[in-house]
Amino acid sequence: MPNSTFLRKKQQVASQFSRAAHSYDEAARVQHFSALELAQQLQLLCSQNSMRMNGCWLDLGCGTGFAVPTLIQQGAEQVVGADIAEGMCITSKEKLTQFPFSAIACDAENLPFSAQSFDGIFSNLMIQWSEQLSDLCYEASRVLKEDGLFAFATLGPNTMHELKTAWQQVDPYVHVNSFETRDNLIATCEQFFDIESIHQQEMVQQHSSLSALLKELKAIGATNVNSGRRSGLGGRARLAQLEKAYLQQQNNDYLPLTYDLIWVIARKRK
Repeated sequence: MPNSTFLRKKQQVASQFSRAAHSYDEAARVQHFSALELAQQLQLLCSQNSMRMNGCWLDLGCGTGFAVPTLIQQGAEQVVGADIAEGMCITSKEKLTQFPFSAIACDAENLPFSAQSFDGIFSNLMIQWSEQLSDLCYEASRVLKEDGLFAFATLGPNTMHELKTAWQQVDPYVHVNSFETRDNLIATCEQFFDIESIHQQEMVQQHSSLSALLKELKAIGATNVNSGRRSGLGGRARLAQLEKAYLQQQNNDYLPLTYDLIWVIARKRK
């Protein structure tokens, strides 16, 4: 029987990203940078190995479809988008009518595709939302053709450490999502794939105010889904406390927010 806690979390993730579908592209600076970097690394790997990136690719966690034109430009003949948020699927299909693209709302840990359906999988900043990473990797391996590539970007544990530190000075609740370490991520991935390349880089965004920072996180749907969280932000008094704590980390009149980015390209194990 499915774990009801997992189901509630997945429904929450789907709802928050569906609500963010129309505000996402304008606010998703890190997400766009990450997608283009992953695509560049994928193209470089293919070039170094005298491979052509062709056939049908799965964009797992496609969001608004930002990466699709790049994937097609690099050689994919067709892209199928999959996202747990129906709102994202609708938005991506509306945006990409001129491309060989379709999208379906589904769970990455239970994909509705036949075995060996795709020549490759591209997944940008989605797998960190997975409840069971081993299930996701199993499904990715199942739907990939022999020797297919699984190129993905995710977030490491240092992500948003400034926000986490500030909240810890306000109350004992969990306010910031937790992310897998690189070692745990690779250990799970290697059960099904051979790692071709891995890169890690921290990117620090600067925000003019706490309200601007929180507004951007809401606009991209990146709200807290951890157990132990407190519902809502808690009113003006607690936000004032949070801002006071965060200002201690201020840098040149800006509030920093770190993203610990990890890019991995893996090949389906024979």
